[in-house]
Amino acid sequence: MYLKISHLTYVLDMFSNFTSLKKTILFLELDRIRINEFVNWNNTYDLAIKLQFLKEYDDEVKITLNGNIFLSMKNKTHKLSDEQKLFVFKNGILDNDFFKSLNDFFKLFTLNKNDILELYKTENTFQKFQLLLQDKLILFELNILIKNDDRYMINESFSEIIIHRELFGKKSMSQNELDKILEEQKKVGNLGEKLTLQYEQNEFRKKKWNYQEKNVRIISKKNVRAGYDVESFLTQDSKLDFSGNADKHIEVKSRKYNEFSFFISANELKIGKILSQKSNQEYFIYFWNNLGQKPLPTSPTKIIPFQKLNIKLCKGCLNYLVELT
Repeated sequence: MYLKISHLTYVLDMFSNFTSLKKTILFLELDRIRINEFVNWNNTYDLAIKLQFLKEYDDEVKITLNGNIFLSMKNKTHKLSDEQKLFVFKNGILDNDFFKSLNDFFKLFTLNKNDILELYKTENTFQKFQLLLQDKLILFELNILIKNDDRYMINESFSEIIIHRELFGKKSMSQNELDKILEEQKKVGNLGEKLTLQYEQNEFRKKKWNYQEKNVRIISKKNVRAGYDVESFLTQDSKLDFSGNADKHIEVKSRKYNEFSFFISANELKIGKILSQKSNQEYFIYFWNNLGQKPLPTSPTKIIPFQKLNIKLCKGCLNYLVELT
């Protein structure tokens, strides 16, 4: 049986509850998997290493951040989603020396008038180039190529990534990519706020704090400069003050995939510092991740009091990356 990228989900699934495993234990567990086709687990494991979804440390194997993200994109069928295909292409194959032949193949293509990369079969460079069978299978599985009678074309989404990377470097992204990310972040952010509101209401319901349950609210839409998203309550005696403000302030951070990091703005840090230093008030970060999966979680991945952030401020910085352990 030929090697398939989709089989990586079976390997990475072993790390759903662990960040690392002994290599011998991993292969013992893989040998117990029964699916309707033969899988060479040694070759599939090697592919995960080459794509940098797994990393070896002596006899230990750890899942990487990219491995976690790829795994959290999976669907129930174990077939690759469009998001997974683009993710593997951009973060695992492009500029990866393990896939030098594929990267050299992409360099044969030229841009046509519709901004799509194409390669005519009659071109001398194509005639001389020999792709390995495994490379051809990767192109087919990721749906990178469109085959016409006289030429090959690289699908528009993949073309855009290649072109932009050649022009602006590995860490850059096109406006289209950025727009999609911002749109997705907005959806995931709104979902995180909704889940936070439901979580707080459920906690108050359990305690029978009726006033607090009725008055906890999302304020981010009404006041975008507030520096937090949800107003809630610390105690049963907590009430809205004469200005309509509560004593528990929650900034919501959300991730679609299984990532453990988020960005916080300088304004949010400023407000957090002011509010957390006031008597009888608290500022919290509610962090949610894996919101692209069903069922949705009912409680935050992590609740972080502002004092626990430990961020080193810098002059002129507008945003800070917080990486959770």
